[in-house]
Amino acid sequence: MNKAENYDFEPLSEGSTGAIVLMVQKTLNSIGYELENNGVFDKYMADIIRKFQEEKKISDSDGVVGIETMIELDRLFALSH
Repeated sequence: MNKAENYDFEPLSEGSTGAIVLMVQKTLNSIGYELENNGVFDKYMADIIRKFQEEKKISDSDGVVGIETMIELDRLFALSH
């Protein structure tokens, strides 16, 4: 089983809300980005995600948290805790 198969979630994009969005915000904040920890995926967060994806050379730099982006965020979250 590859690592992507361990993830069962809907991609996060502008308009998404909830605990997973909040976790993404906290993870990004822990590595130097500045997002409000409110669990709301807004346009600003999409721009930050796009920047993160470009910096990490994630193939789809579209501002959507898909599998590849979530794997990288999960890796960074694990390293920071």
